[in-house]
Amino acid sequence: MMNRKRWMWVVAGVLAVAVGLGLWWSPEERAGAADAAALEEASAPEVAAAAPSKPEPSIARGEAPAAAPLPAEEPRAATVVALKPGDVPPEPEVENPPPQENDPIAPELPRTAQWKLEKTTHITALLGRDVERLERERELAEARGDDGRARELATLIQRQRGRLTGLREEIRVLTEEAAKESAAQ
Repeated sequence: MMNRKRWMWVVAGVLAVAVGLGLWWSPEERAGAADAAALEEASAPEVAAAAPSKPEPSIARGEAPAAAPLPAEEPRAATVVALKPGDVPPEPEVENPPPQENDPIAPELPRTAQWKLEKTTHITALLGRDVERLERERELAEARGDDGRARELATLIQRQRGRLTGLREEIRVLTEEAAKESAAQ
C-alpha cells in the first residue's frame, strides 16, 4: 500500500512539472519547437545519405568539430501602447549624463551648553508626553481587566519616570552652564 502511495506522489510530481513547463513556455516557443522537430525529421534521411563514411580529420585528431551556425531569429517589433491622459512618456536614455550637483552641506552648529539645553528640554517634553500616554493606556487596560498589560505598562511608566528624573537633573546642570556661557560672552 505504501508503495502505491509513493508512486502516486511521484506521478503527481511529474505531472506538476510537466504542466509547469507547459505554462512556462509561450505558444510561439511550443510551435517553434514542433516546427524544428518536423524539419529535423524531414531532413534526417538526406543528411544520413550525404554523411561521409570516414570521420573528418579534425575529429580524428581530437579537435572539436566546428559548430553549425544557428539560424538567426527575426527581430521582434516592440509593442506600442497608446498614452492615456495624464501619462508621461519616459525620457530617452542619455549615454553619458552630466554629473549631478549636490546641495551644499550646512556647517554644523556649535554644540554649546545652550544647544544641549534646548535638545534636552525637547527630549524631556517628548518623554513627558509619552509617560502621559502610557498612563492612559494603563488605565484603559485596568478598566478592561487586562492585568498583565497593566503591569507591563506600569513597568514602562516607572522606567520612563526614572529617565525623566535624570533628564530634569541634566537640564538643571545645563541651565547653569548656559548661564555661565552667556555671561562669559
